Amino acid sequence: MSPKASSIIPDKNISILLKAPPGMGKTLAAASFALYGDVYIAYFDKRTPIELFTWFKRIGRSDLLEHIEYDVYNSSNANEYLNKLITFTRDCRYTAVITDSVTSLTSACVNWSMGFRDNSHGGKKDKLSGGPAVIPDFDEYKVETSLVTQALDICKTLPVYNIWTAHPLPQMKVTGSGSSMNVTQSTSIVSYGNKVGAIIPGSFTEIYHLGRQMDKRIVWTDMVGDDYAKTAFNLPRNFDITDRLFAEVWKELVNKSLEEYNEKSLNNDPSNILSVNFDQPTTNKWRI
Repeated sequence: MSPKASSIIPDKNISILLKAPPGMGKTLAAASFALYGDVYIAYFDKRTPIELFTWFKRIGRSDLLEHIEYDVYNSSNANEYLNKLITFTRDCRYTAVITDSVTSLTSACVNWSMGFRDNSHGGKKDKLSGGPAVIPDFDEYKVETSLVTQALDICKTLPVYNIWTAHPLPQMKVTGSGSSMNVTQSTSIVSYGNKVGAIIPGSFTEIYHLGRQMDKRIVWTDMVGDDYAKTAFNLPRNFDITDRLFAEVWKELVNKSLEEYNEKSLNNDPSNILSVNFDQPTTNKWRI
């Protein structure tokens, strides 16, 4: 007999997608989960996450740096990222596994795939120069889709906080032709194929958009203009993390949300209490 929805028990794998333009603190927010144990960062954005060193030193929490491990990935070793996730399915001692960022990950996948083109025996040629083709096509997009969807599937199974970051990129979309042509601007969280950009958000229960208001660092949990966000918790529409650790503020707000739910909806029936132990996320189970 198939299970009923009433028997669902939410597990400890909370998936969070953090979106923002570069420099808004996505990496810092994700790495702040070192408060609860060791975290691993698959880092695609730059040569090294130097912002972690300077930020945690500045706020007086350099102790957390000892709980942050990272590997740097790019177009020369994009496949090793997937291999690393596969090893976690056998043994994962981390509290959080972070992919930073999926925008750079997708470009690394495409460029890594292009490195396997065989241009010595009638391979793809550039139409203008006649040399090896340097523009990706359908084959590279298939590699991008396959690698990213495999990574998403693996991360769903890991008993960790599953955190990905993304940089929304502007896109121009042209529809119609002639006098009926329309040009609109949108954003995408991936560098190349549209399919992956549409798939990724559906794999996350929590999607937050980070930004600034004057000198404050703000996190939005609901749509702001064209910047989408969502939360499965009853979190405020936005919250302030200025000079604070994202994971610490987030924990307080989630606990407050759960307390309000228990008080208002369940009449304090112990059998229906919803709770989560943030201090031991690798062994905790929520219960409904």
